[in-house]
Amino acid sequence: MSRPLVLVPARWAGVVEGRERPGLFAPRTLMDAITRAGGEPVLVWPDTLERARDLVALAGAVVLQGGDDLDLRPFGVPDVHPRETHPPAEQDAADVALAQAAAEVRGGDPLPVLAICRGMQVLNIVLGGTIHQHHEETTVAHANNPHDVDVVPGTVLERVIGAGRRGGWSNHHQACDRLAQGYLVSATTVDGCVEAMESTDGRVLAVQWHPEVDAATVPHQQALFDWLVHSARTR
Repeated sequence: MSRPLVLVPARWAGVVEGRERPGLFAPRTLMDAITRAGGEPVLVWPDTLERARDLVALAGAVVLQGGDDLDLRPFGVPDVHPRETHPPAEQDAADVALAQAAAEVRGGDPLPVLAICRGMQVLNIVLGGTIHQHHEETTVAHANNPHDVDVVPGTVLERVIGAGRRGGWSNHHQACDRLAQGYLVSATTVDGCVEAMESTDGRVLAVQWHPEVDAATVPHQQALFDWLVHSARTR
């Protein structure tokens, strides 16, 4: 059986192999999780929406991966929060273009999408939702910590990773606020943070934690990538 192509927007790096030169990358754990699921991960860097649309037309699925904070000024937020750390503008452009292109396909022949951390936030704001510039930590440590999430019963997420409380590694301070039309909350933390959302057509899952970190050893994390590639094959 052929492997569906899974597009992954690259991450920008200013230093590669100890040298100060620009480069593009994706975590090995993420690429391996897609490969274990039976997909063929393809690193992409579209600089225009047109290029992103052409890439999506060739793909079976998309993973919108994590990264630094999204610059919210182009989306109507006038100031920059002191905690924000932005990548180069080209990074935001590539992620936004790919999210837009993937979302457009959903009208006719839905494209399976797994959005992770920053990827979840990018997808939500591209589709008309809003973002908390800074989700203040109270009872849950969201920055560089593992924590539990409560899965909403009856959701696709519950079917994929199981019911009840699940754990995962988290590292964020931005978070989704109002969800885009056609999306529903599928996991939360006890402090009220939206930890997962999904499309009502069941073709998009987005999680605020990083399942790729321990997907090699934790079945419910790998299950998200298995779901993505299975959805691509049955599309």
